[in-house]
Amino acid sequence: MFTEHRSEPRECIALPLQLENGRQGMTRDISASGLFFEADREQRAGSLIDFEIEFDWHSGLMKFKAQCEIVRIEPRGDKTGVALKFLVSRLAPVE
Repeated sequence: MFTEHRSEPRECIALPLQLENGRQGMTRDISASGLFFEADREQRAGSLIDFEIEFDWHSGLMKFKAQCEIVRIEPRGDKTGVALKFLVSRLAPVE
């Protein structure tokens, strides 16, 4: 039997995200405490990573920015799956 270790429920959502240095990825799911994304480039567990996601909201275009800790890496064929824990995050309108 599988035991769930997540502290927050996750929602499946695919959104493009921008990593530092212009790299890109695609989210698979997100929660209040973290997210999982896939990217072409390999990442290292335990390291810090910054990203931002822009999306349309009923009030206009929004930007979510976060600094995270990489808590897990999953090889996925030609992609790398990356599980993140939010350390600092901010949601603001795009200006």
